[in-house]
Amino acid sequence: MNDDCRVHALGLADPLALPELAAALGHTYLVWDAWTGGKRRVDLHPLVLGAEAHERAVAAAREAWSLADAAAERAHDDLAEAARYRFHPDVTRLCQASRRAGDAAALVRVDLLLRDDGRFVACEINADCPGGHNEALGLHRLAALAGAKGGKSPNCVVERLVDRLFALSGGRGSPRGVVALVFATAWAEDLQVCALLERLLTEKGARAVRAPPTALVAGADGGLTYRGERVAVLYRFYPTEYMEEQEGLEDIARAVEAGRVVTLSSFSHMYAQSKLSMARAVAAEPLAAGRVFPETHAFSDVPVSELERDREDWVVKRALSRVGEHVLIGATADAATWRAALAEITERERADDEVWIAQRLVRQRPVHTPWGPRWLTLGAYLFDGEFVGYFARLSADLLASHDAVVLPVLVAPARARAVTHGPAEALT
Repeated sequence: MNDDCRVHALGLADPLALPELAAALGHTYLVWDAWTGGKRRVDLHPLVLGAEAHERAVAAAREAWSLADAAAERAHDDLAEAARYRFHPDVTRLCQASRRAGDAAALVRVDLLLRDDGRFVACEINADCPGGHNEALGLHRLAALAGAKGGKSPNCVVERLVDRLFALSGGRGSPRGVVALVFATAWAEDLQVCALLERLLTEKGARAVRAPPTALVAGADGGLTYRGERVAVLYRFYPTEYMEEQEGLEDIARAVEAGRVVTLSSFSHMYAQSKLSMARAVAAEPLAAGRVFPETHAFSDVPVSELERDREDWVVKRALSRVGEHVLIGATADAATWRAALAEITERERADDEVWIAQRLVRQRPVHTPWGPRWLTLGAYLFDGEFVGYFARLSADLLASHDAVVLPVLVAPARARAVTHGPAEALT
C-alpha cells in the first residue's frame, strides 16, 4: 500500500495567525476552545488522504459500526447480554424507550487508527453524542482560504444533521414543535456545538432552543415542553450516562416511548457507545471483527497476570468514557504504575460496578507532518450508516486526548489507471 496519508504544508507556516482567519474560526464557526495548555488545538494544514486510503477508512468505519450495532441488538434482545454492560437503570430505561418507539436515528463517529501495514482499525465508536461539528464544518473552508490544494473535503455531516433536524421539526416554522438542543450548560465546548446548530437551524427557518435536560417538562399530551413550547425533536450533545438520576428523566422516557418526541442520536445506541460492544463483537464474530477491531476483551476475561507480563502489548479503557479519558497504555506506563492501575480497575469493577476493557495495542504507522511524525486518529462520521465526513486528530503521543491537534481532511482524486491496448487497437 502506498503512503497516501500525510499532512500537506500550506504556504503559510501559521495560517491562523492571520486575523481574518482567526476571527472566522471563533465568530463564524464558533470554535471557542482553539487553544489548550498554551498551544493551539486546531490548525489548517490539511491531512490529505489518497483515494485508496479514503476507501479503506470508510469501509473499516462502516464494518466496525455494523458489528457494534449488531452487538447492541443482541443486548437489546437478551437480558443476560444486556447485564454485561452494567448500565444504571435510568440508562437502560432510556435505551428501552427509544427501542420500543422505533426511534433509531444514528449519528456516529468511528475513530480509526492507521496500522503499520496501512490498514485502518477502529479503536473506539462514539455512538451517543459524537463531537467535532464546528471543526468539521469550518476547518476545510478556512484551509481553502489559506491556499489548500490537492484534494476535496468530503465533509457534509453538519449540513446533513441540520437538514434532518429541520425535517423532523416539520420544516419552516417547525409546526411539529421546536428542536431542543440539549447540552451541559457548564461546558463552553458543548455550548459551541449547540450554538452553531441553533444558528444554522434558525437561518434555515426552523425554531431551535438551547436547554439543559432538566429544563424539559412533561406536556399535557404526553410529550415534552420547554418554557411552554412543545418539543418535537431532542438533539443531545449530552451523554446519556450523565442523565442518571436526573429529575424529569421518566418524563423524557415516556415522551420518547410514546413517539411524541424523536431523538438524535437515539438513546438506543448506548450499547454501541460502550467500548464493551467491541469485545462482544470480537466474541461473537471473531473473523469479521478481527479485520476492523484490535483484539478486544472484557477486562475481567483477561488474567491480570497476562496483562502484567505483556504490559507493552495492552491498553485498558473504561467502557463508558470519552475524549481519551480513563485510558492507560501499557507501553507508555512504567511497570509499577501499570500494576497499580490494574489493581485499581479490578477493585472498581468489583466495588463500583464499572466495566473496563483490555485491548491489544495497535502498532501504528506515523503520519508525515510539517511538525515531524505524528500519530493519527481519524474519526469517520456515519449518519444512519452512510459516510458523511471526517474529524482528524494528530498527537505526538500514542493517546489522542484534549490536546491533540485537529486538522481539516481532504481526499485526493483517484489516480488515472494505465490502459493497455492490443496491437490492432493501438494501430487504430
